[in-house]
Formats: sequence, C-alpha cells, structure tokens
Amino acid sequence: MKSFGKRYLLLETTRLLVLAGFLVSLGLTIGIPSLADALGLDLRGKFYLTVSTPDGAGADTACAKGFHMASLYEIFDTSNLKYDNNRGQTFGDTREGPPSGVNGWIRTGFSSNTTGGPGLANCAAWASALATDLGTAVRLREEWDAPAGLISPWKAAEGLEQPTCDDLLPVRCVQY
Repeated sequence: MKSFGKRYLLLETTRLLVLAGFLVSLGLTIGIPSLADALGLDLRGKFYLTVSTPDGAGADTACAKGFHMASLYEIFDTSNLKYDNNRGQTFGDTREGPPSGVNGWIRTGFSSNTTGGPGLANCAAWASALATDLGTAVRLREEWDAPAGLISPWKAAEGLEQPTCDDLLPVRCVQY
C-alpha cells in the first residue's frame, strides 16, 4: 500500500507542476509584452519609396543594400511593414509612415512586357528606358473619400497617367 501511495503522490505532484507551468506560460503570454516589445525592437520588415528617380531601365537597381524593388504583392498590406523614413521620401505629415499620392515604379510579377495597363507593363522586365514602352507605378491613395479600388489602399497610375519607361520616378523598395 505504501508503494501505491508514493506513486499516486508523485503523479499528482507531476500533474500540478505541469498545470502550474502551463498557467505561468499563459500568464506571461497574455500579461506582459513580448521580449521584442520589452527591448524596444521592431521586427517588422521595412519598405520605402526612393528619393532617387530612375527611368524604367534603372528601377530594379535603385534600392539600397538589403532591399530590392518591391512587387505590389510584397507591400500590399502595409500594416505588416514599417516605413523606413531614414531611406525613403517623407513629407510634412508622414511622420513615421509612408507618403501618399506619389507614384513609384513597382514590379508586376508578370512576364516581360512593354504594353498593356497597370500590372502588365513592366518596361521589358525593367530593361527599357524607351518613351514608347510602358511600365507600372502605384501610389498610396491620397483621397480618402473615393470608393475603394481592386488594389486599395494602393492606386495604379493608369490611362494618361501610366508612365512610359523614360519617365523618372521613385521606386518602391522592400527589405529582403
């Protein structure tokens, strides 16, 4: 009987320790900030809009080391990213965020193309600087009262606003 009692006590003690460990872990997860927050670290990837304004053929080499020319799909949801205002353009009311209303070259994810609308044209995969070839540029919407578009909060430069590959525009860059 003594042996059975010791095993039972050991089992109960183990259960209590496991439960206590779980509750402590849960409390730490809910009750205090993460280690990154506690240390003041921001682990979000960065993005920015270049200060330089290359033509279409220079767009894919305009980003700083550790960054590359972004595809819209990489920066679509800006809430998961931090704007790098040390590298990128800023305006009077940007503070820590990105500027709105400024078109910047952006990768399309499409095959090499010099015609078509936004999302299709890409200055021959960023190799052309010809005035007859088209590229794609986007901006963060500056008009908050306009209806949402397919790529909101972004707006593509379209129609007469769509850039030709000899245009000089900043580039949308994202961290590796």
